[in-house]
Amino acid sequence: MTSLWEASAVRPQGYAKALEGDRSADVLVIGGGIAGVLCAYLLAEAGCRCVLVEGGQVGAGVTANTTAKVTAQHGLVYDRLIKKRGADAARLYFEANQAAVAGLRQLADAAPCDFEEKTAYVYATGSTAGIERELAAYEQLGIPHHVLPSAPVPVANRGALGMERQAQFNPLKLLFGLMPSVDVYEHAFVRDVSGNTARTDRGSVTAGHIVFASHYPLVNVPGLYFMKEHQERSYALALEGAPLVDGMFIGDAGGFSFRTYGDFLLVGGGGHRTGQGPKPTEGYAKIRAFADEAYPGARERYAWATQDCMSLDHVPYIGVHRRSRPNQYVATGFSKWGMTGALVAARAIADLVVHGRSPVEALFSPQRSMLAPSLLSNAGVSAANLVKPGRRCSHLGCCLAHNDVEDSWDCPCHGSRFAADGSVLEGPAKRPIAPERR
Repeated sequence: MTSLWEASAVRPQGYAKALEGDRSADVLVIGGGIAGVLCAYLLAEAGCRCVLVEGGQVGAGVTANTTAKVTAQHGLVYDRLIKKRGADAARLYFEANQAAVAGLRQLADAAPCDFEEKTAYVYATGSTAGIERELAAYEQLGIPHHVLPSAPVPVANRGALGMERQAQFNPLKLLFGLMPSVDVYEHAFVRDVSGNTARTDRGSVTAGHIVFASHYPLVNVPGLYFMKEHQERSYALALEGAPLVDGMFIGDAGGFSFRTYGDFLLVGGGGHRTGQGPKPTEGYAKIRAFADEAYPGARERYAWATQDCMSLDHVPYIGVHRRSRPNQYVATGFSKWGMTGALVAARAIADLVVHGRSPVEALFSPQRSMLAPSLLSNAGVSAANLVKPGRRCSHLGCCLAHNDVEDSWDCPCHGSRFAADGSVLEGPAKRPIAPERR
């Protein structure tokens, strides 16, 4: 299916090249989504000879299928951060993400992308206890906010906590506007990284620094990323003729999300772990059933699904990929908040490459403790699906599950997805599987 962003953004011609033969650069960025493009853009601005390689087309993956909320309000993150890592870490997380909101606002001047300032809200779908704890965290950290007694969305709720001066935009318009400033090679799928050299089917790039910005890290067994994160799918509809909302809204317990784009109302939700659904009450079916009841007469114009890498503690992994490779970096695990996370990552990695340090490197370090309840959940899912009979994933051999809604074969362990012909739809898998027998 086609997302609203793909339908409304014009892909520039003549800037992306084919990688033929061997090249060298100061920095190689692997991955042409918003994180990779922003990273390459900032490194080029800093004077680095930077090459970006993308296995498909720039922006055609997760970035094309986001709901594109530009916000430092990431659900109920601040109460959790204060408890787990302290007020200083929570404040730094807010400041880094709020600076990313401001940074994207500035980039939108150079690359017009329908950037609109909005208030972001998280609304209480049941008990107000979570919202009340988050409000206390906002007050402790000095985050500008206000409270609504009831969120103006057609979902039963008990109030909403608003974070002011956030935004929404069209992510592909931003990426396409920045492409002329980046040395981009498309259809250059990296098969292997050995030392300082990344190899594709038709050429290679050798660089002093390598950045993995490929959503799920291309190299993930060294570094233990296959244990550090899992993937989830979520869904969105663009409705025409539905009442619009003033602001961006999301439920505190995985409820529906809402935002506008022009005359469209975007409704998101229905999520589930990749390889474990969608059930009949999940995915597009869940949103469509809600929309039919809440917005009778509205027309569905676009529908799309995306995939999110979820870290163990819902804080991204940004920085040195692993200690044994200090010149390799990673940006992953944005846990559904990749718009600000992408610029946070790009700035942090540019600082590490150019200056050897970043003010946020400890906060987002991929080497931080893995002790979290979700580690046991990830391990349990992997163990069960490694011994379960069925079609095997080409990544680490887990049993694949058929996704009847999207007609794909999905891996519940690490989130790889394959089309019926066996081709790779989503990593970390790099090799296809045998075609499905019909």
